[in-house]
Amino acid sequence: MLNKLKNLYENVKNINNTVDDYTSDTIIQSLPTVAYVNKAKKLIEKKDYESAIEVLKSALDISDKDPLVYKYLGKISEINHNFRDAYTYYKSCAELNQNDKEIWLRLGMCYLYADVLDEALHAFEIADKLSPMNTDVQTGWGMVYMKQKKYALAKDKFNLAAQISKYNFSAILLSAVMEMRLEEYAIAEEKLGFLVKVAPNEGSLYEYSHLKLLQGKYDEAEKYAHSVLNLNKYMLPAYFILGEVYSIRKDYEKTIENFETAQNLGLKNANLYFEWGKALIRLFKFEQAEVKFNKVLEIDEKNQDAKIGLALLKSYKKDFALLDDLKNTNQNNVYIMEGIGLEFLANKDYENAIDMFRKALIKDRYQSYNYYNLVCAYRSLNNKYKIKEYFDKFTQNNPEYAQGYIDYADWLISISDFDEAQRKLKKAQKYEPDNVQLLNMLFLTYYTLVKNNICEYNIREAISIAQRALELGKFDYMPQKQELEEILKDFQGN
Repeated sequence: MLNKLKNLYENVKNINNTVDDYTSDTIIQSLPTVAYVNKAKKLIEKKDYESAIEVLKSALDISDKDPLVYKYLGKISEINHNFRDAYTYYKSCAELNQNDKEIWLRLGMCYLYADVLDEALHAFEIADKLSPMNTDVQTGWGMVYMKQKKYALAKDKFNLAAQISKYNFSAILLSAVMEMRLEEYAIAEEKLGFLVKVAPNEGSLYEYSHLKLLQGKYDEAEKYAHSVLNLNKYMLPAYFILGEVYSIRKDYEKTIENFETAQNLGLKNANLYFEWGKALIRLFKFEQAEVKFNKVLEIDEKNQDAKIGLALLKSYKKDFALLDDLKNTNQNNVYIMEGIGLEFLANKDYENAIDMFRKALIKDRYQSYNYYNLVCAYRSLNNKYKIKEYFDKFTQNNPEYAQGYIDYADWLISISDFDEAQRKLKKAQKYEPDNVQLLNMLFLTYYTLVKNNICEYNIREAISIAQRALELGKFDYMPQKQELEEILKDFQGN
């Protein structure tokens, strides 16, 4: 108590030197804290926040009834991103001066940033009553709804904010983002197209790129993502868009180069490695994807997304323990759907496996390995029509994936369709000309077809394929090769 009285005395004594600096900002002009508020304001202008805090706390020793003391303590806390302290101070200010239009806006924003969303809504409702048709109030209000995932309500608030001020580009941008969430792409296109013309900053360009990605316009998505990076090479989400575009195109080299660029710039975080892992799954690089997801967990051991990714990859190894831990709470996740399908497949529950793989493809058509999973299920059911249908879809969606053609050909050979098998193997040979498995299978198709329809050219081609397989170290059909060589001698003898 003695120290507090001493401080009060010193503060009252010092106030006489600065009372003339008092401005009309305070609403209770009789309070002796006036000079301290003004001194703090000057310190804030100089960005000397620590000194300003000391001055304002000294003012509280004199009186705890001046709303401006709390207001400026709140402003400093907000500047320093200490939003919980900020809204505590702003709330004290609002209790002392309920008609301060600015304070309710700032209170709402700090509640928003601190994720105290119900209180934020209440603050914006009061701000709207005190300052109706205020574009900033409507924007903040919309941001609360956005955080609550109430996208239609958020869109309405952003649209109203933009109507109040046609220069509120942030509100226009956010309304377009909400329309993207609501899949109202045509309306979002109009707004974002306008923004990239009149306000082409990294935010508007990124969202336009994102819209193009959602629309499946990958060339444009790539173009605008590069525009973002030309403005700010540290804009990590732009690398995510490029990684998705390149992996959807099955361009492994560009995918890796893109993520390595972000990594080399120091943008190493859990999101980077998760997106990298997702891209690798699209490219069927499952072992590499597992490394990236484990990297995520090194950074953030509780990261649920990485655990879900690992659950899928372990499911391909018939290890379903992690999947079983996660599937009840993540049933709508495409990786979980795929993993559950694999578990059904392993348990020979083929109909349920088929159902899950189809659901996964509806959820994300770029999880195209599910076409191959459907092939596996239908092979177990010996449904030749469906096997062919899904092999065709798998190879159409992955035209440069040689193993897809090889597996297709293997099945075609098993049903004695050697003509079609040979066609599939020749497609695969464009991408993996030195694949020994492929060369052995291709020789077998030539040998079988030649036996049915002897042709010197095809005999020579078959022997050439056999020779190439031998050079690479493994050839399984020496007797058949020698047989063709004898037939070729007969041709030459004639």
